Amino acid sequence: MSGNQARRRRSVRYHVMGIRVVMAALAVVLGVAGCGATDSDSGARVRVVADVTPLGDLVRHVAGDRAQVSVLVPLGADGHTYEPRPGDLRTVAKADLFITNGRDLNKRLVDLADENLPEEAPIVRLAEDTVPEKDLVYEQMHSHGNGPKHGHGVNAHMWTNVPYAIAYVQRIEKALAQVDPDGKATYATNAAALRTQLDALDAATRTTIASIPKPNRKLVVYHDSWSYFGRTYGIPVIGAIQPANFSEPSAAEVKAMVTQIRSEKVPAFFGSEVFPSDVLEAIAAESGADYNADLSDERLPGKPGDPEHSYVGMMVQNARIMAKALGGDAAPLDTVPLTPGAS
Repeated sequence: MSGNQARRRRSVRYHVMGIRVVMAALAVVLGVAGCGATDSDSGARVRVVADVTPLGDLVRHVAGDRAQVSVLVPLGADGHTYEPRPGDLRTVAKADLFITNGRDLNKRLVDLADENLPEEAPIVRLAEDTVPEKDLVYEQMHSHGNGPKHGHGVNAHMWTNVPYAIAYVQRIEKALAQVDPDGKATYATNAAALRTQLDALDAATRTTIASIPKPNRKLVVYHDSWSYFGRTYGIPVIGAIQPANFSEPSAAEVKAMVTQIRSEKVPAFFGSEVFPSDVLEAIAAESGADYNADLSDERLPGKPGDPEHSYVGMMVQNARIMAKALGGDAAPLDTVPLTPGAS
């Protein structure tokens, strides 16, 4: 950490706003250990906090038994709009390492970490550290009436692109070794096994998406978490229904999306478990395309402890959903191991 960063944290800590004092006191009085944060083994040596579930899963696989890993955004919540809770402050204040996607996925959580982490605990911003500027995709906000759309910054969903997830794993391994040098060999072994699993996922996803008939190989989605995925796997996002500021689409935007689906002859479009909307049913009825509600960029399938309850399991499920809806063959995904090191 730079001297300026340390001074900033000291300054902020000595001038904490009253609401943060109240939050901390409430957390101590109530003994809140995980209000908005999920933990692994409490007896582990290193305390690591991640912002969203898919990244927390990657961290857990690299860390193994050497770390307690907490995730701030709870299952079923939206990583963009989640508001920190008192228990999150307490969790962050004990951390040895904070791992975030970055790129303003949820600036409130990163600010919470910046203001409340111990001074020696680093913040690792995976997207900034691994994804080149030239690769960034920019979102659009909603239009005001019939006016032009306004830019809204970088699309932060890099982890849905498996090659970027592999780069994330390498960065996570390095970060863990920095805060726990004695575990370097363990982290290297675990990261290598996870990268092998992700390589298998990448190969199977490429084959699966390539099996979709070319006229159908395009995505219309409710929330655009898939531009990086689409660019890598040859299935571009041609339309996103939900505005990037998370408001409901206007009547004009819904009409434009229905028109686009019809003109592109898209057989199916995709919603998200995290963003349910009655608008999607209306678009399905008007466009004649099938509506699939179960794509997920954050929610892991199954239950904690299930083999499929992982980043890899989530991405296998997503590719299956796309292939089934668009006329492809999902059989190659059957070969992807759901546990690192399994065959």
